[in-house]
Amino acid sequence: MKRGIFITCLVVSLLIFLTVHVMAQGGRINTGKLKVVPGLTVQELYDDNIYLGNGKTEPEESDWITHLMPGFGLNYSLQERGSLSLGYEGDLAYYSDNDDNDWQTHKGMFNLAYQAPGGLIVGIDNIYTDAEDPYGNDAQYKLGVPKTERWNKDLRGKIGYDFGNRFRIIAYYRYYEQDYDLERDYTQDYDVNEVGAGFQMRLLPKTWGFVRYHFGKRDYFTHPAGRASNESNDSDFDWLRVNAGLTWDTGAKMMGELNLGYQWKYYDNELDASTPPQRYEDKNTWIAATQVAFRATPTKTVALSITRALRETGSNTNEYFKDTGIGINLQQVIRTKFTLTVGGAYSQNNYNRPRQDDNYNANLGLDYRIRDWLRAGVGYKYRKKDSNYVENDYTDNQFMVSLGAVY
Repeated sequence: MKRGIFITCLVVSLLIFLTVHVMAQGGRINTGKLKVVPGLTVQELYDDNIYLGNGKTEPEESDWITHLMPGFGLNYSLQERGSLSLGYEGDLAYYSDNDDNDWQTHKGMFNLAYQAPGGLIVGIDNIYTDAEDPYGNDAQYKLGVPKTERWNKDLRGKIGYDFGNRFRIIAYYRYYEQDYDLERDYTQDYDVNEVGAGFQMRLLPKTWGFVRYHFGKRDYFTHPAGRASNESNDSDFDWLRVNAGLTWDTGAKMMGELNLGYQWKYYDNELDASTPPQRYEDKNTWIAATQVAFRATPTKTVALSITRALRETGSNTNEYFKDTGIGINLQQVIRTKFTLTVGGAYSQNNYNRPRQDDNYNANLGLDYRIRDWLRAGVGYKYRKKDSNYVENDYTDNQFMVSLGAVY
């Protein structure tokens, strides 16, 4: 009853919020070059395995989860020179039976894209996230564990010069930091500094080829007193990487980047904090960060992803894994009002231990455009991990219905 009243209040609040703003603004808010873009989505989700238990040594527990996801954006157009934007995204999750798991995640964004007529190129992209969701991190740390409080900030910048729209040289910088609130999560506290340089050449009217070189360093900055882990044995490391591939101008049928490369990783310390200590081993491998979408027709888009990375599991061990994945997604507009999305992905995690995890993901969704600013949708997501360590296995099914607006 309590949950039903709560959901009803959310939906009524959403409809009132939308009605007031649409009547006042006609569905769009513009002031000169400034565009204001508010949004709100309410989603009801059924998850049959909220803790990602393996069903053998760990139970599988289901629950209904209500998501309230507000958003807000400001975009200032620099016309043909680029844009300046600020944004906010939130996700507030409320569990029906396990309400101690309720969590909130908030994300703030800033972006500047500028290209002067004389050839100067400037780009800044900054994202700050304050999270306590159960989605883990790149190393899958505490995946499926809600209320894992942490924050991270990701700053990326570039400055370059365009030579007659034929060649470009660009310098890159990235600073990333993540910090977990609880002392027991200290193995995940680190920052990253990376610098790079790149060269681009136009190959076709809207297609560029590129080569980039990067040097970076990761530093783990939390070492609790009394713990065996310290600066002399943590998994700090440096790396060199070279990437090459293709990228496309805005408006081309192809979008994103075809990005492949090679990476060399060098550790600062010789031995880790294990008992007995284990040796760190420098390593090198091919890498990939490809996200490409092809607009086959005005109503059909096909997207392909290829990923490959080396991932550390924490600061107190020499354990790492090679994360290799591929995914495909199809989006089809049907009779202008409906959008069907079908996708699947597979990734393999190969550890420097006798452990291998195979990860399977699938998604299916159908959205209905009620108005230009209002959409309703239903969806299904499937996740499965198959590991030779049974405690890491899980299967998860999620069913969802949503109502959302962006105007």
